[in-house]
Amino acid sequence: MPSRPSRRIAAAALAAVAALSLSACTSGHEVDFATEVRPILNARCLKCHGGVKRAGGVSLLFRDEALAKGESGRTPIVPGDADASELMRRILHEDPAERMPRDDDPLTAEEIDVLRRWIDQGAEWQPHWAFVAPSEAEPPETDGAWGDGGIDAFVLARLEAEGLEPSPEADCDVLARRVALDLTGLPPTPQQVGRVCEGGYEAVVDELLADPAYGERWAGMWLDLARYADSQGFEKDGPRSIWRWRDWVVTSFNDDKPFDRFTVEQLAGDLLPDATDETRLATAFHRNTMTNDEGGTDDEEYRSATVIDRVNTTWEVWQGSTFACTQCHGHPYDPFRHEEYYGVYAFFNQTADWDQTSEFPTLDSFDEGRRAEGERLVAAIADVEARMMEAVSTPAMDAEIAAWTQRLGDPAETGRVQTFWQNELLRVVGRPDSMRSGADRAFLRYVYAEIADATEPLRKERGELYRAYWPLEPVRTPVLRELPAGARRATYVFDRGNFLVRGPEVAPAVPASMPPLPGDAPRNRLGLAEWLVSDGNPLTARVLVNRFWEQLFGTGIVETVEDFGTQGLTPSHPELLDWLAIRFREHHAWSVKGLLREIVTSATYRQSSRVTPDLLERDPANRLLARGPRFRLSAEQLRDQALAVSGLLSRKMYGRPVMPPQPEGIWRNPYSGLQWVTATDENRYRRALYTFWRRTGPYPSMMAFDAPSREVCVSRRIRTNTPLQALVTLNDPAFVEAAEALAERVKRESAPASGARDLAAAVYRAALFREPSATKLDALAEVAESSPGDEGLRLVANVVLNLDEFVTKE
Repeated sequence: MPSRPSRRIAAAALAAVAALSLSACTSGHEVDFATEVRPILNARCLKCHGGVKRAGGVSLLFRDEALAKGESGRTPIVPGDADASELMRRILHEDPAERMPRDDDPLTAEEIDVLRRWIDQGAEWQPHWAFVAPSEAEPPETDGAWGDGGIDAFVLARLEAEGLEPSPEADCDVLARRVALDLTGLPPTPQQVGRVCEGGYEAVVDELLADPAYGERWAGMWLDLARYADSQGFEKDGPRSIWRWRDWVVTSFNDDKPFDRFTVEQLAGDLLPDATDETRLATAFHRNTMTNDEGGTDDEEYRSATVIDRVNTTWEVWQGSTFACTQCHGHPYDPFRHEEYYGVYAFFNQTADWDQTSEFPTLDSFDEGRRAEGERLVAAIADVEARMMEAVSTPAMDAEIAAWTQRLGDPAETGRVQTFWQNELLRVVGRPDSMRSGADRAFLRYVYAEIADATEPLRKERGELYRAYWPLEPVRTPVLRELPAGARRATYVFDRGNFLVRGPEVAPAVPASMPPLPGDAPRNRLGLAEWLVSDGNPLTARVLVNRFWEQLFGTGIVETVEDFGTQGLTPSHPELLDWLAIRFREHHAWSVKGLLREIVTSATYRQSSRVTPDLLERDPANRLLARGPRFRLSAEQLRDQALAVSGLLSRKMYGRPVMPPQPEGIWRNPYSGLQWVTATDENRYRRALYTFWRRTGPYPSMMAFDAPSREVCVSRRIRTNTPLQALVTLNDPAFVEAAEALAERVKRESAPASGARDLAAAVYRAALFREPSATKLDALAEVAESSPGDEGLRLVANVVLNLDEFVTKE
């Protein structure tokens, strides 16, 4: 038997012969880089020769790098001459120690042929489809008469190509429940079901879009992306007052704020020429980052981590990109370089927040009767602090501060400074004065103002103002605020992502593989935000359309909603995705309600979700859209639906987070005295959106149904199916209470002489808006008769709230 090296040499030689033969047969075919070459490079080459690792000084990620000589002095790719290319020599090498890919199977004959022909044809790199602006196309002509064109034409054309037909429209009661849950997160009313069954579907859609519950439903999706929580995170995980931003999101969706404006306000509302308290409040989107106020932590380390999180979140939410990979090195697969990451970092590096317990800066608000006095005190405090900074910003004080920094080696002198400022103070002082940025000097003045003799009267004045301020119980929402011109930070590349190891200084910039910022665009967060929603950005409209599609159909047109890069999955309907993206941006003028209405009124959306054995075998995941969506409801929808059908749901909107029942001990934390105080009023029955969200102790029943802890941005929740979920809907106090209330509601609304069978049917109708089948009714009646009195009816309600059809949107 030949040895392994011999077998591998033989395999390589055979592959080479086959490749040469195949090349002779296919030489007329123009090789497509995106679909034929890039998958080979990604799978077989880039793990050693890409953005992370450049073995032998060779990278195949960018064309200019692949055409440059490696450490050996040879050129990996010589356009037009495969035989002169080191790449071909190495993949065809007979010695397994030299052949590439090393320590792996040789390339197949087909792969070798593709690479050879591509190089001989000039070795051109085409950009990945997602980095090319969407192209406008007319909906295709189809053979069938189904739907109203647009979405349906694209879907039908694909089905016809696959030899499939669409499903008939869903039953009217099923469709009414589906669209209500999708648009408002709540079940429909019986009247809405009736109007859908009478042909008034589109009128009901408009009614749902106008319902205030619509904003609450879609805000829930956005809170996952924004990593919203009512706590700061990390070990102590103390409370954070940021619920006013959550309410801003709800209002923005209900007002159908154009999505481009929605974007700009959240990323840079403080920088708008017409900035208001509302646009400043919007910037709390990026104050949802975590704050670590534990003893001994490094403020600059966690400030840097916060900026990194803002970069990563922005690119995942609006660009569907794994740009975060370039924090420590070049991207392994996508055209983003390591230093380009910090060009984007520079946009976010000039905000005034810096991992302080106070959550500074904040936007303060007060109850109506206290507003005037509160705003007066806020202005007075700001005036005193401005005078404090003026007092330490003179040439004489510069000399005094310089002398003070020389004494900071003395623990007694350092001890005069607040403990949580000391690490950063010593780091700044340790830099030569010539290397200190404007932010460093501003920080020294800020700290010195808190201990200088010259500011003592002003500090006392401020203290008096605060003694009047705190009894007004201000709501202090953390927001973004840009540093003034004289206090700007310098931005450096972090070597391997380490904030302590600085590389070259960089200026704000977007990656070279993307359309450039306009020449007159400001190089700040406002310029970046406007670039994200500009016509030239190829990703934003696609990514957002795909997110809303995923929420409705369970899977995006691009399944990997968080990754539109070369390692993400390709679109199931690429032309439809581009058509919707352009339509969202231009026809609907960024109106989310307009986009959603177009989708939910399509024949594609209105199809029955019933699946035939043949269709299940052909398309188990429904990627071809030959049937309607069917999948389990989200954690929030499950709770809200149970409360709604039982009659317990409170429709009270907005305000501070609430604490419905949860098991004892969830919040037991030795580092925090925060207590869960279970609500006994209507707050017990508020929508799940308003439940207090603590990162280290999220509401347990929602965690069981795949809700995230929200420490980082989450683009999609992966649905699971576990026994624990059944235990929640059977035994959780909220679901048990809802079942009892549903039974009481049915008994109260039914005729006094109704028997167990009639009552069981009424429970089913109240929850699912249709009549149960005879088989289901027999089973429910048996449950109702199994226990005496009202207990049997409560058991029926508990069973109905646990049916697959109740926990599923179909």
